[in-house]
Amino acid sequence: MKNILVPFDFSHHSRNALEYAAQLAAKSGAKLCVFHTYDRSEVLEGVKVATTVSAMEDTKAKLAKQFGLEAKKITGKVVQGEFIEEVLEFIEGKNFDMIVVGTRGASGLRELLVGSYTVNLMQEIKGIPMLVVPEKADFISLRNILLCSDLHEIADDDALDLVKELAILFNADVRLAHVEKGKGSLPTYENVLEQRREIHLFEPEVDCTYKRIVASDFLTGIKFYMDKKGDNDMVAMVYREHSFIETIFGLNHTHEMAYHTTVPLLVLPESNQSIG
Repeated sequence: MKNILVPFDFSHHSRNALEYAAQLAAKSGAKLCVFHTYDRSEVLEGVKVATTVSAMEDTKAKLAKQFGLEAKKITGKVVQGEFIEEVLEFIEGKNFDMIVVGTRGASGLRELLVGSYTVNLMQEIKGIPMLVVPEKADFISLRNILLCSDLHEIADDDALDLVKELAILFNADVRLAHVEKGKGSLPTYENVLEQRREIHLFEPEVDCTYKRIVASDFLTGIKFYMDKKGDNDMVAMVYREHSFIETIFGLNHTHEMAYHTTVPLLVLPESNQSIG
């Protein structure tokens, strides 16, 4: 992990994500890029661009001092435009290993409104892992990473490389978790093969164990397991693109977790093909 991008809007949850990313950068030796967009209305309302640029410089200086980062490893970018469009344009042709975004906890109708930028960005960015950091999540040395798997073949084994890298960096274990719905039918032969294959990707450097969870639905099962164990410090999932019909009539599991997670959620693209 050499380059981390943080879209930053100076909000509390965005700042928490930035500080989490800064500590990851300090731990891994990665470079950190802080990216801010503003729209025309902000200028018309009297918000001066120079003030925003100055605030960005102050933010970079505080990060360097607070987390012991080299100043030359922190860059900032302030641009005018629509958030997602500008992020997509900025990352094109660049080699970012992770994008870190903040999100606020929400429930009921609010979850359809709060954090929508995060989910929309997740849908648009195809080839870069995204770390979703909840507003109240604290940076800690990872003990266990819960890797949620549907036990269907992943298009590119390299999709799990970042999980392995983080596990090695923190000397953490990986728990490969699969939720069986309903009464818990026995896994198919193909599921067993995929389970063994995914575990093998982490060996011998990382201790990876399999956890079968029986629950009425995916989110209930993962929440139950996390509450029961209490020591899963990050959740990881492979983001699979679903059909247009599924997009209209229901969120996929990754989107649901982005809205509900209380610990950082690492969203892994199924393919590591770069944008552009």
